[in-house]
Amino acid sequence: MDLAQIIVTVAGLALIVLTLWFFFGKKANMKGAAAKGAYACPMHPWITSDDPAAECSICGMKLVKSDDSSS
Repeated sequence: MDLAQIIVTVAGLALIVLTLWFFFGKKANMKGAAAKGAYACPMHPWITSDDPAAECSICGMKLVKSDDSSS
């Protein structure tokens, strides 16, 4: 294996690890926010606020009260 193959392999593994952390590493915080009665965007549930008049910073939709009783 030459140096270029080693660099590409290590970079690929790092990309996989960072992607998995990004998507699965924050789930514990999302359930805690929903348990407090926070408001969340229907299309982007990771956008939360305690303010009932808040809007999503991504799409501009009004945040709705999250109910965690269904899960």
